[in-house]
Amino acid sequence: MTATALITTTVNIPVLLRDYAKDATAHGREVKFYVAGDKKTPPGAAQFCRDIERDFAVTCEYLGVAEQNAQMRAHPRLAAHLPWNCVQRRNVAVMKAAADGSDIVITIDDDNFLAEPDFFGLHGICGGEAELDDCGEAGRWFNVCRFLTERDGRKFFPRGYSMRERGGGGEQPATVAKAKKQVVVNAGLWLGDPDIDAITRMAAPPEVTGYAREDNFFVGNRAWTPFNSQNTALARRVLPAYFLSPHVGRFDDIFASFIVKRIADHLGEGVAFGRPLVRQMRNEHDLWHDLDLERMGCRLCDEFVDALTDITLPGGGWGDCAAVICDELEARLQDSGTPTAMERAQLAEFFAGYRLWPAVIKV
Repeated sequence: MTATALITTTVNIPVLLRDYAKDATAHGREVKFYVAGDKKTPPGAAQFCRDIERDFAVTCEYLGVAEQNAQMRAHPRLAAHLPWNCVQRRNVAVMKAAADGSDIVITIDDDNFLAEPDFFGLHGICGGEAELDDCGEAGRWFNVCRFLTERDGRKFFPRGYSMRERGGGGEQPATVAKAKKQVVVNAGLWLGDPDIDAITRMAAPPEVTGYAREDNFFVGNRAWTPFNSQNTALARRVLPAYFLSPHVGRFDDIFASFIVKRIADHLGEGVAFGRPLVRQMRNEHDLWHDLDLERMGCRLCDEFVDALTDITLPGGGWGDCAAVICDELEARLQDSGTPTAMERAQLAEFFAGYRLWPAVIKV
């Protein structure tokens, strides 16, 4: 039986987990939940996790401040790199799930509510082989949101999608061919309030009412699109190359997704999108603050991907590839005239964290 972990971080009582636990029990899925708390998380969150264990056939481990401090004691450099009161505390839950032997780690936000049955069965595509439509063309961007039905028929793009590529010129064909690959990432999509950038949310917020496909799909080799850390399943071997940096704003998961996609393409493995769907009932946000946190990533996104595309990767595994990317990509971006002094400092912290990560996430 494949060991599956569901992780989240929260500064609330994670009430959405009851539905996930009920769904896992109803469909006979063996899952362990990990909740990474923070200094702002209410004390009742720990008891809520114990209640989940009492009421359903799942283990729900709450990682409070004391538990996280104990876990990180063996990794002081990483502990110093990860501040409190940030969503990137989810890294600690990823570490714990990996240490406990999880083969698949599914990461959700605490506002990603269950939207269809057998959530874990649908994410079970991750870690195995699948034959799916292979969408997108090498060297071009593919908008995975084209398969989401918007209430007013409007076109929109996922957070982290190239600003340069959003203009005219028409979308590329939806399907290039069928492909059979090992699925190393399965990125579920969203109903309701999708994961989009702050600019779009302020100007013309979409509402997603459905998914236009029956099945999932790959984004093809050397075609680009981001995936986030909301409703996303990752195979164990990917984890050394997937670090969520607290130093690049709301591009922590986006930059990580580009690195993972580049390595998956190199190794002939697949990044899939589609189901299971969740319904995002978004927590309250200051959109101007979100925009501030996205500014650097939006400015550097295209250069990040262009430089990543040109890096020659070794024949080794995920950790070896990530190490080469850290060295070469950092050098290319730091030598560029585009980043500001502040952005250079952010990038230096991003790569510093990425270098620390493989030593603590041994797979």
